Amino acid sequence: MSFSAKEDSEENDTPWPVSAVGAFFFIGGLVYFFPHLIKPFGFFEFWTIKGNFWNAVKEAWPWYAWGFGATFMFLLFRNDNISTHNSPMDKFISGVLISVWAGVAEEMAFRWLFFFSAIVILPVSNWIFGGWFGLELIRWLYEDALCPIANFFTFGYLEPYLINGYGWVIGAAVISSNGRFRNGHAYQGTLGLVNSWFFGMYMHWMVFKYGILPAIFVHFLYDFIIFTMEAISSIFDKNRFQSRVRW
Repeated sequence: MSFSAKEDSEENDTPWPVSAVGAFFFIGGLVYFFPHLIKPFGFFEFWTIKGNFWNAVKEAWPWYAWGFGATFMFLLFRNDNISTHNSPMDKFISGVLISVWAGVAEEMAFRWLFFFSAIVILPVSNWIFGGWFGLELIRWLYEDALCPIANFFTFGYLEPYLINGYGWVIGAAVISSNGRFRNGHAYQGTLGLVNSWFFGMYMHWMVFKYGILPAIFVHFLYDFIIFTMEAISSIFDKNRFQSRVRW
């Protein structure tokens, strides 16, 4: 299992980057003419840095420590050998590129575009599935079940957005967009799903508090630590050294 933020799309699903581009034009177009659809937010509001950028980066140190520690334990106790097809430098360069992609693309998609898409779509879905005759099933599911549970497991850090002050749709949009982020890591197994859910919720909190640019850098740095450790560990791969002494 890898603790990286690499996404794993189903073969028959629309790739999430394509969906994100579609969301930018569709939701962006709707909001241009009807800005009230995503109130209390503005479409480009998250791109303004709030507070100190480097304080935001330093504040995420527990995630860097977790990424380092979890990856170290995984590499230490893994049973299979690391692939010898790529050199450690190749692995390092690949890791940097993936980390940049994850930081930029995933934060833009899941903490911005899919979040705003959910704000627009969820009230419509709620109306279609019973809201039109007073049975608001989707609102009930989020407002009375999913959002309070998520607020409990995130220790109240997202409480203003999940259950208090912004209305049920905002909390539901956080849960919905983060669920999509989590599901992209299903290939990592149970631990990967749990890890990505908590990481995604933290990144939502960071975007709300500091903006999307610090979140992009934190996401990049978290993945960079993990991929760099994997590259360094490949130097000590037994098969690599054994292959060099074969006649």
